[in-house]
Amino acid sequence: MKKLLIFLICGAPLTISAQALTEAQIRDFKTQTIAKNKSIQTMQADFTQKKHLDFMSKDIETLGKMAFAKPDKLNWQYTKPYQYRIIFQKDKITVNDAGNVSQMKADNKVFKKINNLIVSSISGDMFNEKEFAMTFAKSGKSTLVKLLPKDKTLLKYVSEIHLYFDVDSVVERVKLIEPSKDYTEILFSNKKLNTKIDEANFKM
Repeated sequence: MKKLLIFLICGAPLTISAQALTEAQIRDFKTQTIAKNKSIQTMQADFTQKKHLDFMSKDIETLGKMAFAKPDKLNWQYTKPYQYRIIFQKDKITVNDAGNVSQMKADNKVFKKINNLIVSSISGDMFNEKEFAMTFAKSGKSTLVKLLPKDKTLLKYVSEIHLYFDVDSVVERVKLIEPSKDYTEILFSNKKLNTKIDEANFKM
């Protein structure tokens, strides 16, 4: 459970100078990203996750793999330095912690919002202005979308979300900043879009 909570409330700060997009650029970016998102049915990738805690002198690095299939299937698997796997599917969360499997319902308001946030971040479908205040900027070759949750309950766990999109309008980095300013940076690599995913990826 401790590892699950660390995963759910991870984040990272912006370290690269960013230039705000104009209203016209924002409209173009949204149009391109929404179109790209509609074309993506599945996504597989490796990831590197770096967790930063103020009281630790060195960041914690973990490696893993993820698989996503629309509308709401997500397999998040840590492979090094430990074995830990989380499956999000509809209203259920299944966890395998080194062979110990447990299941919970995501009927809690916070779990639902965080589950939706994770799936939306991976798929790029996150332009919900009722849920978030948003800013858009150019950061190097990436486009940075900052999301500030409006829900007071969610704000207790996540104060800010940074999503970086590559030139093809696909998410390449996800950062969820905690109120304490501790953070994790998740970088995706070896991305595969719209390839067949074995259903076993979404079963324990």
